[in-house]
Amino acid sequence: MDNDGIHKFAYRNRELFADLLRLVAPALAAELDLDRAEELPAAYVQLADGHFAQRFGDIAWRVPRRGDGAELVVLLEFQSSVDQDMAGRMRDYRRLARERLAERGNGPPALLPVVLYNGSNRWTAPGAVTALPEWSVTAQAILAPFQEWDYVLLSLEWLRSSGALASLPLANRSAATLRLQAERMPAELLARFRREWARFAGEAEAETRSVLYAWTSALLADMGVAESELPPLTELEGLKRGTDMATVSQALFNEWLAGVRAEHVAEGIEQGIEQQRARGVARLRRQTAIKFGARTAERLSGLLAAAVADERLDRMGDRVSDWIVECEQGEDLLSRVSALVGNGGVES
Repeated sequence: MDNDGIHKFAYRNRELFADLLRLVAPALAAELDLDRAEELPAAYVQLADGHFAQRFGDIAWRVPRRGDGAELVVLLEFQSSVDQDMAGRMRDYRRLARERLAERGNGPPALLPVVLYNGSNRWTAPGAVTALPEWSVTAQAILAPFQEWDYVLLSLEWLRSSGALASLPLANRSAATLRLQAERMPAELLARFRREWARFAGEAEAETRSVLYAWTSALLADMGVAESELPPLTELEGLKRGTDMATVSQALFNEWLAGVRAEHVAEGIEQGIEQQRARGVARLRRQTAIKFGARTAERLSGLLAAAVADERLDRMGDRVSDWIVECEQGEDLLSRVSALVGNGGVES
């Protein structure tokens, strides 16, 4: 399953995002004007000093607070496996987001980093505070200069093992997707899907039903159920007798679903390559800082910035790493890297 792609498809929907925030931080959500939430470009941003581009999250939303209109930016990161460096990543995302958003001249925004984890193993990475119904964080708390946590964690594994999943609100769209993901057998998943589908009735919930259908399709495929065995859309529409239904034909829906899958698969592959290259630059920068100091590391990042966007870094990374070990002076390292970059990543 394309975990990032399907999550992005779901949480680019304002209603799904708003319901996720109501699960993660209900007291905070009550302070916000969620109907005016606006998605921000969270993909790759170029820093003002010319260093390499880097993400500040999978998805970002900007939400005004009721009354004074002060803005909160929510950074969403989706994980299907445990990342022990998540705290460091989220600190970087917060720093990058503040730098990027401060360019608008409104001062540093309040930031809430959220990790949504749907893996089967227990989350063991440090730096998390677990989202609980009684967690009463407010916008003022997020603005505090020091925090004991680096990100808020909503863990499907914890919800299942603790029994908290059963207490999530039935009318919450985000909770509905979590209940789907918690099912482990095709028959139970389809039964759950029918219940969730019937719960979100009416034309206004057409996008929610599309998300539920996409999740169910992906989960069944992971379970080895052929797509041809899925209930047709016309049959699913029959579950909502007496209510308005989305009038999309099954053929058009299937065409749309195939397009969504193809788009997100391509996006996921490209994003994965770019993430790997960005991590490579970060590794070289750390090695350089340890041996030659922060200033040389900064200059190295600037030299490698252009190479991150294409395949040149794939050719250069190992050679630069060797030079960090071999060179006695930082200037010698920078001179070699500069020549290598100028030669298209090929040694002369």
